[in-house]
Amino acid sequence: MSTFSRREFLKTGGLAAGLVLLPSVGAAAQNCVMTRYSLASNKGRRMLQTYADSVWRMNNPLTQPEASPRSWMFQWYTHMVRGDRGKAAELSRVYPLGGTAMALANEMWNTCQSHLGQPQQYFLPWHRMYLRYLEEIVRAVSGDPCFTMPYWDYTDPAQQALPVEFRQRFHPRWGALYREERYPEINAGTPLPAGRAGFGLNLDCMKSGSYNPFNGDAGFCANIDGMVHGAAHLDIGTQLGMATVPWAASDPVFWVHHCNIDRIWASWNRLGGRNPSDPAFLDKAFVFANGGGTRAETQIRDAVSVPAAAYDTYLSRPPGSLPFQGAASQGAASLDAEQKQPAALETNEAGVDGNIDIGNAPATVALVAGAALDREPPGSQAPWRRPGAQVIVSIEGRTATGFVPVAFNVYLHGTRNGPLKPGTPAHIGQLHFFGLETGHGQEGHDGNDGHGPDGPESRDISFVLRNDTRAYLAGLDPRELAVTFVPVGVANGPWRAAVRRVALVVR
Repeated sequence: MSTFSRREFLKTGGLAAGLVLLPSVGAAAQNCVMTRYSLASNKGRRMLQTYADSVWRMNNPLTQPEASPRSWMFQWYTHMVRGDRGKAAELSRVYPLGGTAMALANEMWNTCQSHLGQPQQYFLPWHRMYLRYLEEIVRAVSGDPCFTMPYWDYTDPAQQALPVEFRQRFHPRWGALYREERYPEINAGTPLPAGRAGFGLNLDCMKSGSYNPFNGDAGFCANIDGMVHGAAHLDIGTQLGMATVPWAASDPVFWVHHCNIDRIWASWNRLGGRNPSDPAFLDKAFVFANGGGTRAETQIRDAVSVPAAAYDTYLSRPPGSLPFQGAASQGAASLDAEQKQPAALETNEAGVDGNIDIGNAPATVALVAGAALDREPPGSQAPWRRPGAQVIVSIEGRTATGFVPVAFNVYLHGTRNGPLKPGTPAHIGQLHFFGLETGHGQEGHDGNDGHGPDGPESRDISFVLRNDTRAYLAGLDPRELAVTFVPVGVANGPWRAAVRRVALVVR
Protein backbone atom coordinates (compact mmCIF):
# COMPACT_ATOMS: atom_id res chain seq x y z
CA MET A 1 0.00 0.00 0.00
CA SER A 2 1.22 3.51 -0.79
CA THR A 3 -0.03 6.90 0.25
CA PHE A 4 0.86 9.91 -1.90
CA SER A 5 2.01 13.06 -0.16
CA ARG A 6 1.14 16.50 -1.49
CA ARG A 7 4.63 16.81 -2.99
CA GLU A 8 4.28 13.48 -4.81
CA PHE A 9 0.83 14.40 -6.05
CA LEU A 10 2.03 17.62 -7.62
CA LYS A 11 5.21 16.00 -8.95
CA THR A 12 3.64 13.03 -10.69
CA GLY A 13 0.14 14.36 -11.29
CA GLY A 14 1.10 16.55 -14.21
CA LEU A 15 -0.22 19.79 -12.74
CA ALA A 16 2.88 21.39 -11.25
CA ALA A 17 3.42 24.95 -12.39
CA GLY A 18 5.87 25.68 -15.16
CA LEU A 19 8.61 23.20 -15.97
CA VAL A 20 8.76 20.10 -13.81
CA LEU A 21 10.95 17.02 -13.95
CA LEU A 22 8.86 13.89 -14.31
CA PRO A 23 10.04 10.29 -14.23
CA SER A 24 9.98 8.95 -17.78
CA VAL A 25 8.93 5.48 -18.85
CA GLY A 26 11.72 3.62 -20.65
CA ALA A 27 13.61 6.76 -21.60
CA ALA A 28 15.76 9.50 -20.14
CA ALA A 29 13.96 11.98 -17.93
CA GLN A 30 12.50 14.94 -19.79
CA ASN A 31 11.42 18.45 -18.91
CA CYS A 32 7.69 18.77 -19.53
CA VAL A 33 5.37 21.76 -19.41
CA MET A 34 2.33 20.04 -17.93
CA THR A 35 -0.48 22.09 -19.43
CA ARG A 36 -3.81 20.76 -20.65
CA TYR A 37 -4.75 22.00 -24.11
CA SER A 38 -7.95 22.50 -26.04
CA LEU A 39 -8.85 19.88 -28.62
CA ALA A 40 -9.21 22.78 -31.03
CA SER A 41 -5.47 23.48 -30.77
CA ASN A 42 -2.57 21.72 -32.49
CA LYS A 43 -1.07 20.74 -29.14
CA GLY A 44 -4.40 19.33 -27.98
CA ARG A 45 -4.74 17.23 -31.12
CA ARG A 46 -1.22 15.86 -30.64
CA MET A 47 -2.14 14.85 -27.09
CA LEU A 48 -5.26 13.19 -28.49
CA GLN A 49 -3.07 10.91 -30.63
CA THR A 50 -1.31 9.66 -27.50
CA TYR A 51 -4.65 9.22 -25.79
CA ALA A 52 -6.14 7.22 -28.69
CA ASP A 53 -3.10 4.93 -28.88
CA SER A 54 -3.32 4.36 -25.12
CA VAL A 55 -7.03 3.54 -25.26
CA TRP A 56 -6.16 0.82 -27.79
CA ARG A 57 -3.56 -0.61 -25.47
CA MET A 58 -5.75 -0.39 -22.37
CA ASN A 59 -8.49 -2.30 -24.19
CA ASN A 60 -6.11 -4.97 -25.48
CA PRO A 61 -6.25 -8.06 -23.21
CA LEU A 62 -2.75 -9.06 -24.35
CA THR A 63 -1.21 -5.88 -22.93
CA GLN A 64 -3.72 -4.88 -20.23
CA PRO A 65 -6.03 -7.74 -19.19
CA GLU A 66 -9.26 -6.79 -17.47
CA ALA A 67 -7.83 -7.65 -14.05
CA SER A 68 -5.06 -5.08 -14.45
CA PRO A 69 -5.70 -1.75 -12.67
CA ARG A 70 -4.39 -0.10 -15.85
CA SER A 71 -7.00 -1.73 -18.09
CA TRP A 72 -9.77 0.34 -19.63
CA MET A 73 -12.46 -1.73 -17.91
CA PHE A 74 -10.86 -1.36 -14.48
CA GLN A 75 -10.71 2.42 -14.91
CA TRP A 76 -14.30 2.51 -16.18
CA TYR A 77 -15.47 0.47 -13.18
CA THR A 78 -13.72 2.84 -10.79
CA HIS A 79 -16.40 5.33 -11.78
CA MET A 80 -19.19 2.77 -11.63
CA VAL A 81 -19.58 -0.86 -12.70
CA ARG A 82 -21.76 -1.51 -15.76
CA GLY A 83 -25.41 -1.45 -14.83
CA ASP A 84 -26.39 -4.88 -16.16
CA ARG A 85 -23.98 -6.83 -13.96
CA GLY A 86 -23.11 -5.11 -10.71
CA LYS A 87 -19.96 -4.93 -8.62
CA ALA A 88 -20.09 -8.26 -6.74
CA ALA A 89 -20.73 -10.27 -9.89
CA GLU A 90 -17.92 -8.58 -11.78
CA LEU A 91 -15.44 -9.00 -8.93
CA SER A 92 -16.16 -12.75 -8.90
CA ARG A 93 -15.89 -13.01 -12.70
CA VAL A 94 -12.67 -11.04 -13.09
CA TYR A 95 -10.90 -12.32 -9.97
CA PRO A 96 -11.98 -15.96 -9.44
CA LEU A 97 -8.88 -16.58 -7.28
CA GLY A 98 -9.05 -13.33 -5.31
CA GLY A 99 -5.73 -11.62 -4.59
CA THR A 100 -4.41 -8.10 -4.05
CA ALA A 101 -5.74 -6.80 -7.37
CA MET A 102 -9.22 -7.92 -6.35
CA ALA A 103 -8.82 -6.14 -3.01
CA LEU A 104 -7.87 -2.94 -4.85
CA ALA A 105 -10.79 -3.31 -7.24
CA ASN A 106 -13.16 -3.83 -4.31
CA GLU A 107 -11.84 -0.62 -2.76
CA MET A 108 -11.93 1.44 -5.96
CA TRP A 109 -14.91 0.34 -8.02
CA ASN A 110 -18.19 2.24 -7.66
CA THR A 111 -16.57 5.21 -5.94
CA CYS A 112 -17.84 7.96 -8.26
CA GLN A 113 -18.88 10.97 -6.21
CA SER A 114 -21.67 11.79 -5.68
CA HIS A 115 -24.12 9.47 -7.45
CA LEU A 116 -24.56 6.81 -4.78
CA GLY A 117 -25.70 9.09 -2.00
CA GLN A 118 -22.44 10.82 -1.06
CA PRO A 119 -22.24 14.55 -0.23
CA GLN A 120 -22.45 16.72 -3.32
CA GLN A 121 -19.30 18.66 -2.38
CA TYR A 122 -17.07 15.68 -3.23
CA PHE A 123 -18.14 15.67 -6.89
CA LEU A 124 -15.45 18.04 -8.18
CA PRO A 125 -12.37 16.88 -6.24
CA TRP A 126 -13.06 13.18 -6.79
CA HIS A 127 -13.32 13.64 -10.55
CA ARG A 128 -10.17 15.78 -10.53
CA MET A 129 -8.27 12.92 -8.86
CA TYR A 130 -9.82 10.38 -11.24
CA LEU A 131 -8.67 12.42 -14.23
CA ARG A 132 -5.21 12.98 -12.81
CA TYR A 133 -4.59 9.25 -12.19
CA LEU A 134 -5.89 8.30 -15.64
CA GLU A 135 -3.38 10.77 -17.08
CA GLU A 136 -0.65 9.05 -15.08
CA ILE A 137 -1.69 5.64 -16.43
CA VAL A 138 -1.70 6.96 -20.01
CA ARG A 139 1.83 8.26 -19.52
CA ALA A 140 2.95 4.84 -18.36
CA VAL A 141 1.09 2.88 -21.06
CA SER A 142 2.16 5.21 -23.88
CA GLY A 143 5.71 5.87 -22.70
CA ASP A 144 5.07 9.61 -23.08
CA PRO A 145 5.86 11.29 -19.74
CA CYS A 146 4.62 14.65 -21.04
CA PHE A 147 1.06 13.59 -21.83
CA THR A 148 -1.80 15.74 -20.55
CA MET A 149 -5.49 15.14 -21.20
CA PRO A 150 -6.91 17.58 -23.77
CA TYR A 151 -10.28 19.17 -23.06
CA TRP A 152 -13.34 19.62 -25.24
CA ASP A 153 -14.82 23.10 -24.79
CA TYR A 154 -18.41 22.47 -25.89
CA THR A 155 -19.52 25.71 -24.17
CA ASP A 156 -18.02 27.46 -27.20
CA PRO A 157 -20.78 27.42 -29.88
CA ALA A 158 -18.11 26.87 -32.54
CA GLN A 159 -16.95 23.62 -30.87
CA GLN A 160 -20.23 21.90 -29.99
CA ALA A 161 -19.93 19.10 -32.53
CA LEU A 162 -18.21 15.98 -31.21
CA PRO A 163 -14.58 16.25 -32.42
CA VAL A 164 -14.13 14.30 -35.64
CA GLU A 165 -11.49 12.00 -34.12
CA PHE A 166 -14.20 10.44 -31.91
CA ARG A 167 -16.42 9.72 -34.92
CA GLN A 168 -14.19 7.54 -37.15
CA ARG A 169 -15.23 3.99 -36.36
CA PHE A 170 -12.85 2.15 -38.69
CA HIS A 171 -9.83 4.43 -38.55
CA PRO A 172 -6.65 2.56 -37.49
CA ARG A 173 -5.93 5.10 -34.74
CA TRP A 174 -9.11 7.09 -34.07
CA GLY A 175 -11.32 4.02 -34.06
CA ALA A 176 -10.25 3.52 -30.43
CA LEU A 177 -12.21 6.66 -29.54
CA TYR A 178 -15.42 5.66 -31.32
CA ARG A 179 -18.41 4.30 -29.42
CA GLU A 180 -21.66 3.16 -30.97
CA GLU A 181 -23.47 3.91 -27.70
CA ARG A 182 -23.97 7.57 -28.58
CA TYR A 183 -26.92 9.11 -30.33
CA PRO A 184 -26.41 8.53 -34.08
CA GLU A 185 -26.69 12.21 -34.92
CA ILE A 186 -23.91 13.04 -32.41
CA ASN A 187 -21.61 10.49 -34.04
CA ALA A 188 -22.58 12.09 -37.36
CA GLY A 189 -21.36 15.52 -36.24
CA THR A 190 -24.60 17.26 -35.21
CA PRO A 191 -23.80 19.90 -32.55
CA LEU A 192 -24.83 18.72 -29.08
CA PRO A 193 -27.75 21.06 -28.31
CA ALA A 194 -29.22 20.43 -31.78
CA GLY A 195 -29.47 16.68 -31.14
CA ARG A 196 -32.48 14.81 -29.84
CA ALA A 197 -31.84 15.56 -26.15
CA GLY A 198 -31.69 19.34 -26.59
CA PHE A 199 -29.81 20.23 -23.40
CA GLY A 200 -28.27 23.68 -23.56
CA LEU A 201 -24.60 24.18 -22.69
CA ASN A 202 -23.62 27.38 -20.91
CA LEU A 203 -21.59 28.71 -17.99
CA ASP A 204 -24.45 29.79 -15.71
CA CYS A 205 -22.97 27.59 -12.97
CA MET A 206 -20.15 30.14 -12.68
CA LYS A 207 -22.64 32.72 -11.42
CA SER A 208 -22.56 31.05 -8.01
CA GLY A 209 -20.71 32.98 -5.34
CA SER A 210 -19.93 30.03 -3.07
CA TYR A 211 -18.79 26.44 -3.51
CA ASN A 212 -21.44 25.01 -1.16
CA PRO A 213 -25.05 26.17 -0.66
CA PHE A 214 -25.35 29.69 0.71
CA ASN A 215 -28.43 31.90 1.09
CA GLY A 216 -30.48 30.47 -1.75
CA ASP A 217 -27.53 29.74 -4.04
CA ALA A 218 -27.20 25.94 -4.43
CA GLY A 219 -23.47 26.53 -4.81
CA PHE A 220 -21.00 26.16 -7.65
CA CYS A 221 -20.37 22.44 -7.08
CA ALA A 222 -24.06 21.51 -7.19
CA ASN A 223 -24.77 23.84 -10.09
CA ILE A 224 -21.93 22.68 -12.34
CA ASP A 225 -23.05 19.09 -11.74
CA GLY A 226 -26.72 19.90 -12.28
CA MET A 227 -26.19 22.20 -15.26
CA VAL A 228 -23.45 21.89 -17.89
CA HIS A 229 -21.91 18.63 -16.62
CA GLY A 230 -25.06 16.54 -16.79
CA ALA A 231 -26.33 18.36 -19.87
CA ALA A 232 -23.29 17.29 -21.91
CA HIS A 233 -23.66 13.69 -20.70
CA LEU A 234 -27.31 13.58 -21.76
CA ASP A 235 -26.72 15.33 -25.09
CA ILE A 236 -24.21 12.67 -26.11
CA GLY A 237 -26.29 9.67 -24.90
CA THR A 238 -27.35 6.84 -24.79
CA GLN A 239 -28.59 4.80 -21.80
CA LEU A 240 -25.73 2.38 -22.50
CA GLY A 241 -23.25 5.21 -22.83
CA MET A 242 -22.65 8.73 -21.60
CA ALA A 243 -26.26 9.38 -20.57
CA THR A 244 -26.15 7.12 -17.50
CA VAL A 245 -23.59 6.91 -14.71
CA PRO A 246 -22.80 3.15 -14.82
CA TRP A 247 -21.89 3.29 -18.51
CA ALA A 248 -20.49 6.81 -18.92
CA ALA A 249 -16.79 6.14 -18.26
CA SER A 250 -16.72 3.37 -20.88
CA ASP A 251 -16.75 6.13 -23.52
CA PRO A 252 -13.36 7.80 -24.16
CA VAL A 253 -15.16 11.13 -24.62
CA PHE A 254 -15.93 11.02 -20.87
CA TRP A 255 -12.40 12.10 -20.05
CA VAL A 256 -12.13 15.09 -22.40
CA HIS A 257 -15.57 16.13 -21.12
CA HIS A 258 -14.47 15.96 -17.47
CA CYS A 259 -11.24 17.73 -18.31
CA ASN A 260 -13.39 20.67 -19.41
CA ILE A 261 -15.49 20.45 -16.25
CA ASP A 262 -12.28 20.62 -14.22
CA ARG A 263 -11.19 23.63 -16.28
CA ILE A 264 -14.47 25.41 -15.47
CA TRP A 265 -13.82 24.79 -11.77
CA ALA A 266 -10.24 26.07 -12.11
CA SER A 267 -11.57 29.16 -13.93
CA TRP A 268 -14.10 29.85 -11.14
CA ASN A 269 -11.30 29.58 -8.56
CA ARG A 270 -8.98 31.77 -10.61
CA LEU A 271 -11.60 34.55 -10.65
CA GLY A 272 -12.08 34.49 -6.86
CA GLY A 273 -14.29 31.52 -6.02
CA ARG A 274 -13.13 29.81 -2.82
CA ASN A 275 -13.18 26.12 -2.10
CA PRO A 276 -14.19 24.74 1.31
CA SER A 277 -11.49 25.00 3.93
CA ASP A 278 -12.88 22.90 6.78
CA PRO A 279 -10.81 19.87 7.85
CA ALA A 280 -13.68 17.42 7.36
CA PHE A 281 -13.68 18.28 3.65
CA LEU A 282 -9.93 18.62 3.15
CA ASP A 283 -9.04 15.43 5.03
CA LYS A 284 -11.42 13.23 3.02
CA ALA A 285 -9.35 10.65 1.08
CA PHE A 286 -10.03 8.48 -1.97
CA VAL A 287 -8.17 5.50 -3.42
CA PHE A 288 -7.04 5.14 -7.04
CA ALA A 289 -4.48 3.17 -9.07
CA ASN A 290 -1.37 5.12 -10.06
CA GLY A 291 0.70 4.83 -13.24
CA GLY A 292 2.35 1.70 -11.94
CA GLY A 293 -1.00 0.07 -11.31
CA THR A 294 -0.60 0.13 -7.54
CA ARG A 295 -2.73 1.62 -4.78
CA ALA A 296 -2.50 5.38 -4.19
CA GLU A 297 -4.52 7.29 -1.62
CA THR A 298 -4.98 11.05 -1.89
CA GLN A 299 -6.73 13.58 0.33
CA ILE A 300 -8.88 16.35 -1.11
CA ARG A 301 -6.48 18.96 0.28
CA ASP A 302 -3.90 17.69 -2.23
CA ALA A 303 -6.21 18.11 -5.19
CA VAL A 304 -8.40 21.06 -4.33
CA SER A 305 -6.47 23.56 -6.43
CA VAL A 306 -4.29 23.72 -9.54
CA PRO A 307 -1.53 26.16 -10.54
CA ALA A 308 -1.88 28.79 -13.23
CA ALA A 309 -0.15 26.64 -15.86
CA ALA A 310 -2.69 23.83 -15.59
CA TYR A 311 -4.73 24.97 -18.63
CA ASP A 312 -3.89 26.89 -21.76
CA THR A 313 -6.95 29.14 -21.47
CA TYR A 314 -9.48 30.03 -18.78
CA LEU A 315 -13.07 31.25 -18.77
CA SER A 316 -14.91 34.37 -17.56
CA ARG A 317 -18.05 34.55 -15.43
CA PRO A 318 -21.36 35.49 -17.09
CA PRO A 319 -22.85 38.94 -16.48
CA GLY A 320 -24.97 39.23 -13.34
CA SER A 321 -22.94 36.70 -11.34
CA LEU A 322 -23.30 36.70 -7.56
CA PRO A 323 -20.47 38.24 -5.51
CA PHE A 324 -17.99 35.73 -4.14
CA GLN A 325 -18.44 34.77 -0.51
CA GLY A 326 -15.63 34.84 2.02
CA ALA A 327 -13.87 31.79 3.40
CA ALA A 328 -16.27 31.53 6.34
CA SER A 329 -19.16 30.68 4.01
CA GLN A 330 -17.29 27.91 2.20
CA GLY A 331 -17.01 25.36 4.98
CA ALA A 332 -19.36 22.73 6.35
CA ALA A 333 -21.43 25.34 8.18
CA SER A 334 -22.72 26.67 4.88
CA LEU A 335 -24.48 23.35 4.31
CA ASP A 336 -26.76 24.00 7.29
CA ALA A 337 -30.32 24.74 6.16
CA GLU A 338 -30.46 27.58 8.71
CA GLN A 339 -27.95 29.49 6.59
CA LYS A 340 -30.51 29.91 3.81
CA GLN A 341 -32.13 33.28 3.34
CA PRO A 342 -35.94 33.11 3.77
CA ALA A 343 -37.69 32.86 0.45
CA ALA A 344 -39.88 35.76 -0.61
CA LEU A 345 -42.14 33.35 -2.49
CA GLU A 346 -42.16 29.58 -2.53
CA THR A 347 -44.27 26.58 -3.41
CA ASN A 348 -46.07 24.73 -0.73
CA GLU A 349 -45.24 21.06 -0.46
CA ALA A 350 -48.71 19.66 -1.06
CA GLY A 351 -47.84 17.63 -4.12
CA VAL A 352 -47.96 13.86 -4.31
CA ASP A 353 -45.84 12.49 -1.44
CA GLY A 354 -44.65 16.03 -0.78
CA ASN A 355 -43.19 16.33 -4.29
CA ILE A 356 -43.99 18.44 -7.34
CA ASP A 357 -44.29 15.99 -10.20
CA ILE A 358 -43.13 17.00 -13.67
CA GLY A 359 -43.35 14.91 -16.80
CA ASN A 360 -44.23 14.86 -20.49
CA ALA A 361 -46.68 17.76 -20.24
CA PRO A 362 -46.02 21.28 -18.91
CA ALA A 363 -46.34 21.43 -15.12
CA THR A 364 -47.13 24.73 -13.40
CA VAL A 365 -46.76 25.42 -9.67
CA ALA A 366 -47.87 28.61 -7.94
CA LEU A 367 -45.54 30.58 -5.68
CA VAL A 368 -47.09 31.70 -2.40
CA ALA A 369 -45.93 34.28 0.13
CA GLY A 370 -43.07 33.18 2.33
CA ALA A 371 -41.73 34.57 5.57
CA ALA A 372 -39.68 37.36 4.00
CA LEU A 373 -42.65 38.79 2.10
CA ASP A 374 -44.92 38.49 5.14
CA ARG A 375 -42.57 40.75 7.11
CA GLU A 376 -42.75 43.55 4.55
CA PRO A 377 -44.72 46.62 5.74
CA PRO A 378 -48.12 47.10 4.06
CA GLY A 379 -47.81 48.98 0.79
CA SER A 380 -44.08 48.40 0.44
CA GLN A 381 -42.63 47.23 -2.84
CA ALA A 382 -41.75 43.61 -3.39
CA PRO A 383 -38.20 42.85 -2.22
CA TRP A 384 -36.97 41.94 -5.71
CA ARG A 385 -37.85 45.44 -6.95
CA ARG A 386 -35.28 47.09 -4.70
CA PRO A 387 -32.09 48.39 -6.37
CA GLY A 388 -29.18 46.00 -5.98
CA ALA A 389 -31.31 43.05 -4.91
CA GLN A 390 -29.91 39.64 -5.81
CA VAL A 391 -32.73 37.39 -7.03
CA ILE A 392 -32.43 33.61 -7.25
CA VAL A 393 -34.85 30.84 -8.11
CA SER A 394 -33.92 27.82 -6.00
CA ILE A 395 -35.15 24.37 -7.03
CA GLU A 396 -34.62 21.82 -4.30
CA GLY A 397 -34.84 18.06 -3.95
CA ARG A 398 -34.66 16.76 -7.52
CA THR A 399 -35.54 13.07 -7.65
CA ALA A 400 -36.06 10.57 -10.44
CA THR A 401 -37.32 7.04 -10.81
CA GLY A 402 -35.88 5.57 -13.98
CA PHE A 403 -33.86 7.26 -16.71
CA VAL A 404 -35.20 10.72 -17.61
CA PRO A 405 -34.08 11.46 -21.20
CA VAL A 406 -35.57 14.94 -21.64
CA ALA A 407 -34.68 18.48 -20.60
CA PHE A 408 -37.17 20.81 -18.96
CA ASN A 409 -37.19 24.51 -19.72
CA VAL A 410 -38.00 26.49 -16.57
CA TYR A 411 -40.13 29.64 -16.72
CA LEU A 412 -40.98 32.23 -14.06
CA HIS A 413 -44.11 34.13 -15.03
CA GLY A 414 -47.43 35.67 -14.04
CA THR A 415 -50.87 34.18 -14.53
CA ARG A 416 -51.49 36.38 -17.56
CA ASN A 417 -48.24 35.63 -19.31
CA GLY A 418 -47.59 35.39 -23.01
CA PRO A 419 -46.26 32.27 -24.74
CA LEU A 420 -43.56 30.46 -22.78
CA LYS A 421 -40.63 30.26 -25.18
CA PRO A 422 -36.83 30.07 -24.84
CA GLY A 423 -35.21 33.45 -25.31
CA THR A 424 -37.98 35.36 -23.53
CA PRO A 425 -37.46 37.05 -20.13
CA ALA A 426 -39.66 34.41 -18.50
CA HIS A 427 -37.19 31.65 -19.42
CA ILE A 428 -34.75 31.34 -16.51
CA GLY A 429 -32.91 28.08 -17.22
CA GLN A 430 -33.07 24.38 -17.86
CA LEU A 431 -33.49 21.38 -15.58
CA HIS A 432 -32.25 17.83 -16.03
CA PHE A 433 -32.06 14.68 -13.92
CA PHE A 434 -28.74 13.15 -14.96
CA GLY A 435 -27.45 10.64 -12.43
CA LEU A 436 -30.51 10.77 -10.19
CA GLU A 437 -32.19 7.53 -11.21
CA THR A 438 -32.59 5.33 -8.16
CA GLY A 439 -29.67 3.04 -7.38
CA HIS A 440 -28.21 2.89 -10.92
CA GLY A 441 -28.67 -0.89 -10.79
CA GLN A 442 -25.86 -1.23 -8.24
CA GLU A 443 -25.99 -3.33 -5.10
CA GLY A 444 -24.98 -1.69 -1.87
CA HIS A 445 -26.38 1.73 -2.73
CA ASP A 446 -28.25 3.76 -0.16
CA GLY A 447 -31.65 3.55 -1.85
CA ASN A 448 -31.28 7.11 -3.19
CA ASP A 449 -32.93 8.45 -0.06
CA GLY A 450 -30.62 11.45 -0.02
CA HIS A 451 -28.31 10.16 2.70
CA GLY A 452 -25.10 8.37 1.89
CA PRO A 453 -22.37 7.03 4.14
CA ASP A 454 -21.00 10.50 4.89
CA GLY A 455 -24.13 12.60 5.16
CA PRO A 456 -26.83 14.27 3.04
CA GLU A 457 -26.54 14.52 -0.72
CA SER A 458 -27.67 17.77 -2.30
CA ARG A 459 -29.88 17.57 -5.36
CA ASP A 460 -30.55 21.27 -5.52
CA ILE A 461 -29.97 23.74 -8.33
CA SER A 462 -30.38 27.51 -8.51
CA PHE A 463 -30.80 30.10 -11.24
CA VAL A 464 -29.57 33.67 -10.79
CA LEU A 465 -32.06 35.88 -12.62
CA ARG A 466 -30.79 37.94 -15.54
CA ASN A 467 -31.45 41.69 -15.70
CA ASP A 468 -34.16 41.26 -18.35
CA THR A 469 -35.93 38.67 -16.19
CA ARG A 470 -35.74 40.94 -13.14
CA ALA A 471 -37.22 43.82 -15.15
CA TYR A 472 -39.99 41.50 -16.35
CA LEU A 473 -40.59 40.25 -12.80
CA ALA A 474 -40.90 43.81 -11.47
CA GLY A 475 -43.96 44.36 -13.62
CA LEU A 476 -45.83 41.29 -12.37
CA ASP A 477 -48.28 40.98 -9.50
CA PRO A 478 -46.40 39.26 -6.63
CA ARG A 479 -49.61 37.40 -5.73
CA GLU A 480 -49.85 35.75 -9.14
CA LEU A 481 -46.40 34.35 -9.81
CA ALA A 482 -45.78 30.78 -10.92
CA VAL A 483 -43.06 28.51 -12.24
CA THR A 484 -43.67 26.20 -15.19
CA PHE A 485 -41.57 23.22 -16.30
CA VAL A 486 -41.89 22.49 -20.02
CA PRO A 487 -40.33 19.29 -21.43
CA VAL A 488 -38.11 19.66 -24.49
CA GLY A 489 -39.46 17.00 -26.79
CA VAL A 490 -41.59 14.05 -25.74
CA ALA A 491 -40.29 10.86 -24.18
CA ASN A 492 -42.89 8.47 -22.89
CA GLY A 493 -41.62 5.78 -20.59
CA PRO A 494 -41.67 4.29 -17.11
CA TRP A 495 -39.97 7.20 -15.41
CA ARG A 496 -41.02 9.80 -12.88
CA ALA A 497 -39.34 13.12 -12.13
CA ALA A 498 -40.08 15.50 -9.30
CA VAL A 499 -38.75 18.40 -7.24
CA ARG A 500 -39.52 19.06 -3.60
CA ARG A 501 -39.62 22.86 -3.45
CA VAL A 502 -39.31 25.93 -5.65
CA ALA A 503 -38.44 29.25 -4.03
CA LEU A 504 -37.86 32.81 -5.18
CA VAL A 505 -35.04 34.00 -2.93
CA VAL A 506 -34.15 37.68 -2.55
CA ARG A 507 -31.05 38.80 -0.69
